[in-house]
Amino acid sequence: MRLVVAYLGQANQAGWWDCNFLDVTGLRFLETTFPRTARLAGLRSSTEAACSVHDKAMGRVGNYHLFRLPPALEDHLEHMYEQMDWDEVITFINSPDEAMESLKTMADCLVKAPEGPVQVGVARKIFTSTSVKEVAAHYISAFQDGIRCFPYFAAE
Repeated sequence: MRLVVAYLGQANQAGWWDCNFLDVTGLRFLETTFPRTARLAGLRSSTEAACSVHDKAMGRVGNYHLFRLPPALEDHLEHMYEQMDWDEVITFINSPDEAMESLKTMADCLVKAPEGPVQVGVARKIFTSTSVKEVAAHYISAFQDGIRCFPYFAAE
């Protein structure tokens, strides 16, 4: 989900953050500096840009969001990145339409997202299937409605 939302929020898509590392040109640019890990570098760079925008909208203290999770979960994601089949995963972001379809598959439900930050749960429930679906549904609604919605989890 992080990859798909990072792609859809890029400057060339929804324009939520000012980078385009995950499109064809951005990845080609990164390949010159990071020939073996360009896709991972694109995800990490886009994650940083998205994290900054999310933190500015809601603050850093007392909450977590898709681009800034508790440290143990961030470590887990880093381990997962190393195990991913990037040739398969990158197909989720071949185009905005494919990325939205991927996000819709993750959501499996619909919501009407409000503009701005919205609490969708508490930190201990971040990786539950219900939370994942709700976060994806909020992002889908926001991208479709042309608004910025920042689903987050409150610390306990």
